[in-house]
Amino acid sequence: MGGSEIVFWVVAIVVAIVGEVFTTSFVLVFLAFGGLVALLLAALGLGLPLQVVGFVAASVASMVVFRPAVLHRLASGSSERYEPRGGIVGRSAMVTTAIEPDGSGTIRVGSGEFWTARALYPGKRIEVGMRVRVLDTDGLTALVEATEIEGGERS
Repeated sequence: MGGSEIVFWVVAIVVAIVGEVFTTSFVLVFLAFGGLVALLLAALGLGLPLQVVGFVAASVASMVVFRPAVLHRLASGSSERYEPRGGIVGRSAMVTTAIEPDGSGTIRVGSGEFWTARALYPGKRIEVGMRVRVLDTDGLTALVEATEIEGGERS
């Protein structure tokens, strides 16, 4: 069955690359890399279970290692360094769009990294210009609490 496995992996790689060209999701390219590893294992005559393990391991490893850096490089086009998801936790930020009660707003962390934000205490509005502290992240949304109350006093 070695010949059919090789054909399968070649077709899978081509489909993944063509799919990546049309979607630019930067997921399929890593699946194509995993397919390449599986193709090499098939060419060496290793069985299908090892090929599948090689495919999964190479796909996941390359996605975890390279995808965040690729997305950051393409999205920002700037010299700012990549911040992992939890990299803003504990940092101070400035509210740039009011954080509505039971809703969200926008904050600026550092010199220009903008995040959607929600208040830790959902019934409270946090006004533009107030300082907040990032307590956690939920996907691409920062969970914040005000560090000053109106009138400039610290809480």
